[in-house]
Amino acid sequence: MTISKNGISLTSLMEWEKYAGPKSSNQWVDGRSAKETARAWLEGKGVSLPLEVSAVLSNHRAFGTVQKWWAEPEAKLRFDDFAGEPRNSDLIVYAVDAHGPYLIAVEAKADEPFGDSVETTYESALSRFQKNPQSNGIARIKQLSMALFGTERFNVPPLNYMRYQLLTACAGALCEAERQGYNRALMLIHEFVTDKTTDNRHRRNANDLDAFVKCLSQGTVEKVGTGEIYGPVVVPGAPLLSSRVALYIGKVTKLLRNDDV
Repeated sequence: MTISKNGISLTSLMEWEKYAGPKSSNQWVDGRSAKETARAWLEGKGVSLPLEVSAVLSNHRAFGTVQKWWAEPEAKLRFDDFAGEPRNSDLIVYAVDAHGPYLIAVEAKADEPFGDSVETTYESALSRFQKNPQSNGIARIKQLSMALFGTERFNVPPLNYMRYQLLTACAGALCEAERQGYNRALMLIHEFVTDKTTDNRHRRNANDLDAFVKCLSQGTVEKVGTGEIYGPVVVPGAPLLSSRVALYIGKVTKLLRNDDV
């Protein structure tokens, strides 16, 4: 049970920052997601999962007590064959419970947004394509839309309003699970409420996550509550997946404000 990066075991905040910290040092501060993620996952000293994560896993019938696990921060997860940088997952956890092995893809948030909308991402991709017809941005969005929603019509409501980061997070988790031969993948939002976050921004993120999961589940899930896991959701998969991987989506919150702790 270890947390490591490039073969180096991470046992302290100093090591995490040095080997798996954000590109910009001004992101490594108390109260923001990068440092709070490291702190939360290091609390168990590589033995125990964060309490809020253990609790949510034990409350869903498809999961159970984790028997062993190992994790990698800032894991690069490729979900298509296009050139360029793969997506970075804040933390990937390879876990084993009584049901077998599975993957947890952690998306850590203080109150940072889930990136741009699909519409804004498409507009940027279109601009690049007009300058360079070899650009694959539009094709990538189409493949994501087909794999998750079964349609290439991503530029109409509600898909165009979805946060693009949530699409790539799900695709990265599913494709990595398939590479490992797992039949379960959990995309877990790990939220941190701190003195440096605002309730309005937390609500914005909650609304964006709700809208995404409602669309992904075809309306069977309308709201993602903290401390809950939803699923399984079986997405179309093709052209990014060749096998069926059950997707679960969950959210946990760690309260770190002075008036909450």
